[in-house]
Amino acid sequence: MASRFRIFRKPLVSSLETSTFTVAAAVCLHNFIKSAEEEVPSCERRYCPLDFVYNMSPDGYINDGRWRTEEALAINRLSRTGSNMYSRQAEETRRTLQNYFCHEGATAWQDAHIAKNGKK
Repeated sequence: MASRFRIFRKPLVSSLETSTFTVAAAVCLHNFIKSAEEEVPSCERRYCPLDFVYNMSPDGYINDGRWRTEEALAINRLSRTGSNMYSRQAEETRRTLQNYFCHEGATAWQDAHIAKNGKK
């Protein structure tokens, strides 16, 4: 289950009741996906393909399955990709648009709309 649900990769930090509900929800979701995937040809299965779990070859050799080595495909941690500071060009564009919409580009209804929504 940990190979498909990230929450099980670390100890659950919650009450016993919440942990029980978390496990039950994951099992229900797992069973639902597995049963829905049975209608898909085995070569097209994505959640649990044939080589994902243990299987035995015709000569009796047991293959471990990809679940032991596969990193979850869903959500991976991202490193910080940038700062919260926008560029000077973005600031200049914002100010240009602000000046336009507050002066020559202003419409008759915009001040009333802003005042009605309590933003002014």
